Amino acid sequence: MTKTLSLPLDQAVTPVDVRPGETIVIKGALVSSHNGSVVDAATITWPAESPGGASVSPGGLIDIEGGGWHMSRRDHQNHEVELIATNEAASAPACAAVGVPGPCLPLRTLTLATSQLTTVKEWNQHHKGALTVTLPDPPPVAVAPSMVPYLQGSALLLGFGLLAALGWTVHRRRASSAAGQLLALADRVRRKLKRADPVLAATLTPVVDAASSAVRRRRVDPGSREAQRVADALRRIELRIEAASAAEEQQAADELVQEVESALEAADEVVPAQRRT
Repeated sequence: MTKTLSLPLDQAVTPVDVRPGETIVIKGALVSSHNGSVVDAATITWPAESPGGASVSPGGLIDIEGGGWHMSRRDHQNHEVELIATNEAASAPACAAVGVPGPCLPLRTLTLATSQLTTVKEWNQHHKGALTVTLPDPPPVAVAPSMVPYLQGSALLLGFGLLAALGWTVHRRRASSAAGQLLALADRVRRKLKRADPVLAATLTPVVDAASSAVRRRRVDPGSREAQRVADALRRIELRIEAASAAEEQQAADELVQEVESALEAADEVVPAQRRT
């Protein structure tokens, strides 16, 4: 994307960051309230009432060659010039004279003022207007061919990371919603039913599946009273499964106790008999 700047008229030299072979465009002019002349970057246009009549003379506001430029195009009617940076622009004399890198845009204000027998201050007061400088697009960032696979791989990893982060965010939002909590409860009850008594599981599993399906198909509003009733029912089923499991464990423990006690009693009967023999 090109960049357009205003040329500072109170600065004797303006450095320009371009490479040899690149072009800039300077457009605009200054109009004199003293003699009616028009000064652009490359020329001076004199009005008909001037001593020499209407004419155009070379030597505008910019010292083109001294700044490391070659004029490649000029539009006198629109006061527009195109300048191309030369191969020697880095050591342009007008730029080196003030210690700035070339190419640059040196103003010829002192020369113009002296030619009209006036001071720089008075010349600036008599001339009003503006000039703009359009710079070329910045060069693209060069990437070594050996780095392309790594950059492509990094781009893919970054894309996968963004997708994973987005998926995790959506998952967390769904899980924290009323519908997500209700579905999580139904899934938890379903897992417990798989380990429960087969008769109990066969009775309750269809009910749990129906409740889960109703929430997924949005037949039940997760924030409604009906959804709360479904959640309460699922919690009661969960308690019933846990109670049944506790009862089975207690029964198994009682059976183990009985077995151990029976074995101990049998052992007590065997020991006296051995003593008698």
